[in-house]
Amino acid sequence: MKRLRHVLCALILALSPGAASALPAGSGASDPSIVIGIVATLTGPGAIGGQDLVDGFNLGLKQLGGRFGNQEVRVVVADDRGSPDTARQQVRRLLERERLDVVLTGVSLPAMAAIVKPLVSARLFVVGLDQMPTELAGAECSPWLFSVAPQADGVHEALGQLLAAERVRRLAVVGPDRPGTTEAVAALKRTFPGEVIAVLRPKPGATLFSAELAHIREQAPDAVYSLLTGGVGGAFVRAYAGSGLKVERPLYVPWQAVERPLLAAMGDAALDVVSIAAWSPDFDLPANRRLLGDFESEFGRPATSWVAQGFDAALLLDGALRATHGRTGDAETLRTALRRAEFASVRGGMRFNTNHFPVVTLVARKVVKDAKGRLTHETRTTVLKDWRDRHAAECPMRWAEEPAAAAAPVKKP
Repeated sequence: MKRLRHVLCALILALSPGAASALPAGSGASDPSIVIGIVATLTGPGAIGGQDLVDGFNLGLKQLGGRFGNQEVRVVVADDRGSPDTARQQVRRLLERERLDVVLTGVSLPAMAAIVKPLVSARLFVVGLDQMPTELAGAECSPWLFSVAPQADGVHEALGQLLAAERVRRLAVVGPDRPGTTEAVAALKRTFPGEVIAVLRPKPGATLFSAELAHIREQAPDAVYSLLTGGVGGAFVRAYAGSGLKVERPLYVPWQAVERPLLAAMGDAALDVVSIAAWSPDFDLPANRRLLGDFESEFGRPATSWVAQGFDAALLLDGALRATHGRTGDAETLRTALRRAEFASVRGGMRFNTNHFPVVTLVARKVVKDAKGRLTHETRTTVLKDWRDRHAAECPMRWAEEPAAAAAPVKKP
């Protein structure tokens, strides 16, 4: 009966994003199971990625029989609704009402900045499922903080190297009018020896991009790199293909712009668009093949890179807790186990750098149609193997890094 009660509780919380705020004070205080708190964006902007992160984690837990290290697991989910203030409130409620062992986060950069201090101050291990603020990988790293998501620098550095290999000499960049665009261009230039001839910044909510397309046509770059994501990113892909420019000037994007649930709205305009990612659906790994089939069967939609990151987090925690025999009480023992956890990553292998951010391999993917005519991704080439973010040099943590056992090599189908 106790196990049934825990399972029902976890199911209710997972299905009701705001349920964590409705828990009675002290709930779970005498619960002997491992308690995992998740703070993610499940409504509003960012909900596609947030829901995939949570569902990927829950699928991994389900495949493990609802247990980590042979210990029963209870999951408590809180929705920040895309707001740093709400994220802060949800974290406070979780800390007041739950006996947490680990907290997973899948929120925006501002929300992560708002909640990391109270979580770390509570001496809780935090595992980031999505990109986190740069400073947390560098000077403000913490022995309590881990991330399964690589920093965005890797995508841009890998693209710069790919463009150099493909002899692109003149590049136009299109991005939102935010600091992230400037940072992306700076990271790109670290590996791209060519010239960035223009950085175009469309107005927020743009859908036609007439001025940007005219500028690209006039300047005639060898290729275009769009940093636009979400609905605006999809609109740019459609407009770029409709203009005829894509035939002569290939389009590159970050992986978030062309994840598989977004491709249907772009249609054939997305064909041949190239993205850089740490995961692709055609990775020929047993764990990845099982993830693809089980996720679509369970949730009725295709897996994404967000799903892969959430799924890897479940495997990471299981690997660490198997090493501690399911015990979470000794912080130093659990920290060491997390640092050196061995698991079959669906991304072809992952281990932690000394700043607790992942060492991953980044590949170039092209949008193609599968045998059923559905838009998907095909791996073109490995661009950066065992990439490490440069911010680790600023992190004061020092520990003896020991690579996890190598996963089976990723094979093309």
